[in-house]
Amino acid sequence: VDWLKEKKVTHVAMESTGVYWKPVYNLLETEPIEVLVVNAQHIKAVPGRKTDVKDAEWIADLLRHGLLKGSYIPHRAQRELRELNWSVIGA
Repeated sequence: VDWLKEKKVTHVAMESTGVYWKPVYNLLETEPIEVLVVNAQHIKAVPGRKTDVKDAEWIADLLRHGLLKGSYIPHRAQRELRELNWSVIGA
């Protein structure tokens, strides 16, 4: 977060792959940075060889052009309640 703020980043977009986005989102949601979590199926695949760097560049390009729609993310309190319920029910 400090690095992003130092670089004056105003927008962040990331794929909602698995649960890997959650800790990053939790840190960024309290900052003055617009955060979009995007369904991976809604992003057209980059032709050619797939790499994380190519994916990141593609997502950044889509974000720059306003072509991404963020997924619905519940408020923190609701997410925490869901996590608590899941740990009780799923155990």
